[in-house]
Amino acid sequence: MLNFLYAMNREQFKNLMTKTDIAFLPVSPMEAHGPHLPLSSDVLTACKMSEDTARKLQAQGIESLIATPITYCLADAASCFPGTITIRFETLSAMVEDVCTSLAGWGIRKVMLISGHAEGTSIDAIKQGAERVREKYPDFRCFFSEWFTKGLPLAAHLCRGEHPEWDIHAGEIETSQIMYIRPEWIDMEALKTLKPNHAAEHFFEKLEAGADNFIDLGAPNTYFGDPAVSTAETGRKLFDIVSDFILKEFKDNLMYSERHDYFILPSEEKTKA
Repeated sequence: MLNFLYAMNREQFKNLMTKTDIAFLPVSPMEAHGPHLPLSSDVLTACKMSEDTARKLQAQGIESLIATPITYCLADAASCFPGTITIRFETLSAMVEDVCTSLAGWGIRKVMLISGHAEGTSIDAIKQGAERVREKYPDFRCFFSEWFTKGLPLAAHLCRGEHPEWDIHAGEIETSQIMYIRPEWIDMEALKTLKPNHAAEHFFEKLEAGADNFIDLGAPNTYFGDPAVSTAETGRKLFDIVSDFILKEFKDNLMYSERHDYFILPSEEKTKA
């Protein structure tokens, strides 16, 4: 059984803190995802990636805490669409700092930050907030997963769409993921009407030229890619590959304390024989 903070009582939490100093913290916004996916898509995928990675750690005999997700972020690019909630950089940074500070106060020393949302300013705010915790707890370590830029390409071969490299929002990838974990939340009638949108080919050029919203960036219907070819099986396989990648990130970037010496530590630290 996984250790979800929101499902634990105080004694269960206290007992868990004698077994681990590891936590996963999902951080994602409420944001428009085409006309077919729920506003919570990024939260759902971040939570699922956290759960899958924690489960794989647990299979190796290593417990971890899955912190209750932060469900608001900077989501300015989609703020021109109904339902998107965006917050200030300073607000998000402070929220992450405060949550991580509280976790650190109870003994958590390694936090894996996982976001289903890839907006640059949002990522910067998350990283800044987590890093500030080191001022209060020098032995605190955090790492922001790069699953979107480095892990997702490992799963590109699973996609049925013509250009998975341009499938960056509410397309086949995210639709397949939600189809796997929350199919009842997808508007299937709307999904059937969606044509491929490969405008993300020029996404970063437009971004550098000053475009700052999905309409001007080429997604007037809030999606890039080919959502109509999505399948739940593709979503299942995507989660498996991405969680393997996050697990490797965790091993490579977050050091274990003496009571957690299961993995090889960085070269400047002692290593396990």
